Amino acid sequence: MKYLTSILNFLVSLSQNVRHYFKSGSFAIAVYPYLMHPCFKKMAMILTVIFGGLMAYAGVFYLFGEHVTILFSGRSITAYFHHSTLELFFPIGSVIDGKESTLSNLPHIMRILFSYQSYIVVPFYLICLYPISHKRLWLVELLLALLFAIGTALVSEITSGRYSEGGLQNFGLSLSIIIGNLMLLFIGLDLDKTLTPRLKKSSLWLGFIGLICVSITMVYPTLLSPILERISLYTIMIWEIIAGFAVMRNIIRHRQQEEDEDEIY
Repeated sequence: MKYLTSILNFLVSLSQNVRHYFKSGSFAIAVYPYLMHPCFKKMAMILTVIFGGLMAYAGVFYLFGEHVTILFSGRSITAYFHHSTLELFFPIGSVIDGKESTLSNLPHIMRILFSYQSYIVVPFYLICLYPISHKRLWLVELLLALLFAIGTALVSEITSGRYSEGGLQNFGLSLSIIIGNLMLLFIGLDLDKTLTPRLKKSSLWLGFIGLICVSITMVYPTLLSPILERISLYTIMIWEIIAGFAVMRNIIRHRQQEEDEDEIY
């Protein structure tokens, strides 16, 4: 008992010391010189460029991958207009609305596309977008990014089974798309327009369009629902391409400004 009490006292003392270290400013004094070191700045710039490229690739990868999946499906190009995105996840033989599916020959490609989305969104926000935002809504944006990542990860795990239009699986995908477009809106509101004015406008417009389209598919399903659903998903993918190139261009411009200042001095 005495030994356990000494351990607890040690943990309490350690916790208090750590708290005092962070609150007293000692942490900032110790770490700030390293954060301002040129090596750290260069590393941050390199990471931003890398994740910017990966994000732009994510958008292109999805648009191209879904197109290939549709081309090799049982309906070819007409699948864009008559079949939802989720139907491409189910291999031939799955039951959809009581009927056996003969649509998707490459369901694994769709799962890979959504799986990649689940890995890239959160790191991209933290490394590339958080530093150039006003940081007023960052907690909401991070939460939405996490929820979008979780949603796309869950959708990517769909393999087979019974599926119905308007069922839980389709609702889950629509909810992920809503969260993704909400994320665009909040990011657009929080971005510093002096650094990335085009990205700010693109985020707001694409998020707004995507939300309207996916809301229509959920509230008032029609024959146009597959097209509207794809538009609401493509707004996210197009934003990823724009955002990826925007942060890379911002880094290059910042680097050129630093070189010009060095030449002046």
